[in-house]
Amino acid sequence: METSFTFRDIDATEGLKDHVLDKFTKLDKYLIKPVSAHTILCKDGFQHKAEITILDNGTRYVGVEKTNDMYLSIDHAIEKIISQLKKNKERVKDHHKRKRI
Repeated sequence: METSFTFRDIDATEGLKDHVLDKFTKLDKYLIKPVSAHTILCKDGFQHKAEITILDNGTRYVGVEKTNDMYLSIDHAIEKIISQLKKNKERVKDHHKRKRI
């Protein structure tokens, strides 16, 4: 998966990049064919914002979160993407279980 990072008004540290990449491993069991991931990390005053976009098999998943801690923002954004992936996976699974007449 091709990953890219954008840092706005915050220092680009390896710790933040490693944290995001570590959290991406949680997504592997839900993703079909991940193409790319783009992460935007920025600071607005005292708020830290994490915006993560993942393209998977033609579908775009976006998680955006603002908190007082950047690591917490990243964790919440990943959790939002996981919930979207679970919802999509259940929708596909239910679609295949329907009986055809």
